[in-house]
Amino acid sequence: MDFKELRYVIAVSKYKNITKAAQALYISQPSLSKYIKNLEDTLNIKLFNRLGNRFVLTYAGECYVKNAKEILILKDKLDSQIQDINDLQKGRLNIAFPYTRGSYMIPSTIPKFKEKYPNVEINLIEDYSSDLESLLLNGEADIAILNTPINSKDLDYEILRDEEIVLVTSCNHPLCKEGKAIEGFKFPWIDIRKFFNERFILQFPGQRTRQISEKIFSYYKFKPSEIFQTRNLEASVRLATSNFGVCFVLENHLKHMSIENKPSYFSIGNKNSKIKLVVAYRKGFYLSKYAKDYIEIVKKII
Repeated sequence: MDFKELRYVIAVSKYKNITKAAQALYISQPSLSKYIKNLEDTLNIKLFNRLGNRFVLTYAGECYVKNAKEILILKDKLDSQIQDINDLQKGRLNIAFPYTRGSYMIPSTIPKFKEKYPNVEINLIEDYSSDLESLLLNGEADIAILNTPINSKDLDYEILRDEEIVLVTSCNHPLCKEGKAIEGFKFPWIDIRKFFNERFILQFPGQRTRQISEKIFSYYKFKPSEIFQTRNLEASVRLATSNFGVCFVLENHLKHMSIENKPSYFSIGNKNSKIKLVVAYRKGFYLSKYAKDYIEIVKKII
């Protein structure tokens, strides 16, 4: 089977544009156009409807792409098994990170991995947490580092650590003195309901931190009087330190943020508000030796 054929059709379906797909595949646009036309002629069926510059899958095209992705997942699994059997220490590892997490985990893990596996190609994918599960399911990513909850039943995961989500304010916020040192809590504990009149700086609904925030509000039957949205977690903390409002952030992010104005951090909830940081992968996916070693590197640095 010509696996190149499968990758070409998948790329066109993803970008819905021959030029963009050709750029992603590092081939010329005329070559890709000719390849798709010849394939359709050979199959005697249209895989795409041409709508101006847009290429939209036909029903046959949808069936083709669905099965092509499953075939490539099986091929990658076979390749990994063969590589391990032959102990070639060659291969490819596709790793997905949320944007904020990747900003510090990539430089702290990839050099160590490449030192051990110089011949393994690394493909890094940075995206929003809400999209990482889809990247795993469609085979674009082999493993992904993200926080629970994991929504798909077709994914397995290993727990890397527990993380507490904390409330961030400026160091001179009027309520800072309300924080209490309580045994079992890493930061001074504060009743979040005291902030009902505050502006909350939150991420957009598709982002994991926002989803966690909404669960906290729901638990306390609490609705912020005002919400300001940004996708950037570090920007949220900077705004909070400037008295623009308050925000939530995962404790592990705090160690990697360079904030000029020192924030104040508070534990919240009846118990530590913790979620799990995990490495996720497709259920039944064969984890190569080098993939397992990468996970071990991650465990050591977090």
